[in-house]
Amino acid sequence: MSGLSQALERELVLAEGADLARRGDYEAAVALLEPDSAGDPARLDLLARVHAQAGDLAAADAAWAAVLALRPGDPAAEAGRRVIAKVHSGRLRRRPIRRYLLTAGAVLVVGGAITGGVVLTSRHSSPPVVSAAKSDDGHRAELDRLRSAQSRDATVAKERQERLTDLAKALAAPGVTTKAGTDAVTVSFDRRLFGPNATSPNESGRTALTEWARVLKGQSIRVTVIGHGVAVPGGPASGGSTVSLARAASAARMLAGASGLPLTAFAVASADQGANSARTVTLEVRPSGA
Repeated sequence: MSGLSQALERELVLAEGADLARRGDYEAAVALLEPDSAGDPARLDLLARVHAQAGDLAAADAAWAAVLALRPGDPAAEAGRRVIAKVHSGRLRRRPIRRYLLTAGAVLVVGGAITGGVVLTSRHSSPPVVSAAKSDDGHRAELDRLRSAQSRDATVAKERQERLTDLAKALAAPGVTTKAGTDAVTVSFDRRLFGPNATSPNESGRTALTEWARVLKGQSIRVTVIGHGVAVPGGPASGGSTVSLARAASAARMLAGASGLPLTAFAVASADQGANSARTVTLEVRPSGA
């Protein structure tokens, strides 16, 4: 991940954490912010504010202490710890903020004093005036954009999977096994289509290819025909072979002729030696445009 992407991801986590806390879901906010917070003062500061709003002043104090270990003299962390110390001493009472949360680096102004994310008042003072820094609209907009993009991607992926599942059903026929993957439908023949080291289908192979090709008629598809071979002792064990590539080309010509599809709808490839060596040809079928 690039530095820019990491910075954006960090800002989005902060924005989402603040949004969760604004909605009162402190547990989810803590779960989001706490991982990887150890070396990030901004995340620790926001985590302290969330703990404080949830009423866990001990955890808030620990988080602000961690901020100060990384960034000595941080005014917001020092102010937050001072106020918590006053609460513990009984000099101040606390009232959780239920409708406001600040984003990282922002502060609350309470009765003229800078504090963390808890409304703290004197025992005899009037209710304080609370002003919260405005959340970063840019972060929120970017978070909304990414969520929308993720939703669109999920919809597209679901629709693609449904198309592949339907295609797998359409390609099913006796003598073959079809399986819908995430990118294509894999078609495997239940019998060997070629004799040992042969580059043209045997009689039963020609019959199997011709009969199955009928399901391709009228389909708007692209087919990759993958030839398989057996590694030869002393020969290369990877990179494919001329035998497996010739098998793929021979099967593609036969499928094109029997299905009525143009030969350009077929591509050929060679599998590594020994990969699915029990098969002589397998197919990957994709809807056109996929």
